[in-house]
Amino acid sequence: MPSLTSELAARAAGLSFHDLSPAVCHWACHALADTIACGIAGANEDVVRRLASVLPAAAGSSALLGQAGRLHELDAAQINGVAAHALDFDDCNLEMDGHPSVSIVPALLALGDRLDVSGADLLTAYIAGIETEIRIARLSNPAHADRGWHPTVTFGVLGAAVACGRLLGLSAERMAVAIGIAASSAAGLRANSGTMTKPLHAGQANRNGLQAALLAEAGFTANPAVLEHKFGFMAAFNGSVPADIAPALEGWGQDFALLSPGIAIKQYPCCAFIHCAIDAGAELQSQIGTSTIEAVEVALHPRRLKNIDRPQPRDGLDAKFSTQYLTARALISGTVGFADFEQPLLSDAATQTLSARVGLTAHEGDDLSFGRVTVTLNDGRRLSAGASVAMGRGPANPMTEPQFRAKFTDCTRRALPAAVAAALYDRLATLADQPSLRQLTALMQPGPQRSLPLAANER
Repeated sequence: MPSLTSELAARAAGLSFHDLSPAVCHWACHALADTIACGIAGANEDVVRRLASVLPAAAGSSALLGQAGRLHELDAAQINGVAAHALDFDDCNLEMDGHPSVSIVPALLALGDRLDVSGADLLTAYIAGIETEIRIARLSNPAHADRGWHPTVTFGVLGAAVACGRLLGLSAERMAVAIGIAASSAAGLRANSGTMTKPLHAGQANRNGLQAALLAEAGFTANPAVLEHKFGFMAAFNGSVPADIAPALEGWGQDFALLSPGIAIKQYPCCAFIHCAIDAGAELQSQIGTSTIEAVEVALHPRRLKNIDRPQPRDGLDAKFSTQYLTARALISGTVGFADFEQPLLSDAATQTLSARVGLTAHEGDDLSFGRVTVTLNDGRRLSAGASVAMGRGPANPMTEPQFRAKFTDCTRRALPAAVAAALYDRLATLADQPSLRQLTALMQPGPQRSLPLAANER
């Protein structure tokens, strides 16, 4: 059997911007913009402040998202990684069963800022990392996730190492070493969902992935067959090494995981497994008065029920994984947003009363993303609505451009002036044409009113 590690490393090291179709570039630009917006929105969350109070961050050239200051690239990658996952609003992927971009983008921004790379180089590196982590997940899931590993960090650290390695121009041999180093840094448990440690996982993936690439560049050694070794990643994390590795290798540079099944852009800042229930609840909201509801039943795929049955969430982070709370909020307000994870809504009496009437059950369908909400009214009537949103909105069910821009604006308004946010959005949409990442990161930070750096087509 060929070496999975070396074959993936060779493909990632050899990926060129010219291999990328317009559709791939479009979705990569969207994913990068979405992750950056989520990082700006999460920059002042309590989890970020607590991390910064402990981390002995060193000064450097890499910008913090949504905050003033520049740090060493490893520190910036970690802090921005936590910020971008703090609100659980960043993108998802069905094959990975986790969050692919948040594991990679902060590390790429931190390294790219230091190197002042072009937008085209950043896009190429991002796609090399995304393709690698999703293709490894393709061989590993569902056993990997079902064992309790958090794929955002366990696969994500490998993707971050490859993405940063591609940005550094590592050879195929050095890329395999970067994967080997990163594999020994892979750790994160789904048991920590709903706590500050979940966004810490994203910070770990970015810091450790970037560190692995830098160490590989510096001549560090690691097992270049770490994925398929009898004591390696697959054996340890999945319980076995797959006999057929073709699904991870076939179609590289042609059939992009970024397009099929694609990256899902979240429309609600909470666990994607519950989005179908929110959509279904929102559909019913206009038909009923919540005071008339006797009982609510939410039917989800049995694999999705394991981590989202939380009838009494402890705080805003825990509420992001409570199907009971989020269904109640959707039935009351018709949507879910940032305010639903803050006071006074977390303690709202009407929400708590309705949440207590929500019961969960498993449906028998094959669609992982399908959910049905059935409401029983006090006059005996039963109303039902179903939804399947593929963990958010991907290429098969995309957000409209106005919807995507509205999310970007909603996130960035927490830290940036409107004119700066608008300029940042426009330049991220044309990232392949941007010559300087450092000019872009200057727009990702708050500050006094300033003259905006000229875009390439404005000079």
